[in-house]
Amino acid sequence: MKSRALVIGLLATGLCGVAHAQEQGFYAGSGAGIYYVDIDGLNFDEQAPTLRLFGGYQLNQYVSFEGGFTNLFEASGDVLGVDVDMDGTAWDVSVRPSMPLGDNLTAYAILGWTEYDLEFSASAGGTSASASGSDGDIHYGLGGAFNINDSWNVRGEWTTVDVDEVDFGMFSLSAVYNFR
Repeated sequence: MKSRALVIGLLATGLCGVAHAQEQGFYAGSGAGIYYVDIDGLNFDEQAPTLRLFGGYQLNQYVSFEGGFTNLFEASGDVLGVDVDMDGTAWDVSVRPSMPLGDNLTAYAILGWTEYDLEFSASAGGTSASASGSDGDIHYGLGGAFNINDSWNVRGEWTTVDVDEVDFGMFSLSAVYNFR
C-alpha cells in the first residue's frame, strides 16, 4: 500500500510542480521487445517476446505521463525435469521525467505502477497442473527517444518490475506518434 501512495504522490507532484511549456500533447505508440523472468530458487531463468501498446500526455519537454498494456508471450523452461510455461498480461501507469540532449535526442527515467496477471503451467510424466495469479508492484527503468520529425519518434527502453524473489523486466523498441 505504501508503494501505491508513493506513485500517486509522484504523479501529483509532477502535475502540480511543473511549469507549462510549448512541447505538450497526447501521444500513442506500440512496440516489441523481450521480457525476462528469473525466479529465485527455481532455476527458471527464461525470456520471451512481448508486445506493448501505450498512450500518454507530454506535459512539457521534461515530464510526461503514460499508461500501457503489455502482452507477455509464453516463456518455457525446464525446472528439475518439469516443463514449466509462463505467460500473462500487464497494465501500467508511469511518470516519465526526461532530459533533452539536443534537438533530436531525449533521455528519460520511468517510475510507475504495474498490475499483472500471470499464468503458470507445469507438466511431467503425463501429469500437468496450472495456476494463475494477479498482483501489482512498482516498476522503474530508463530509456531514450530519437525524434524523426515533429510527429514521430522511436524509443528504446529497459524497465523492471519490483517483484519479491523474482527478477522480471523488459527491453523494448517502440514507434511513437505525437498528436500535437
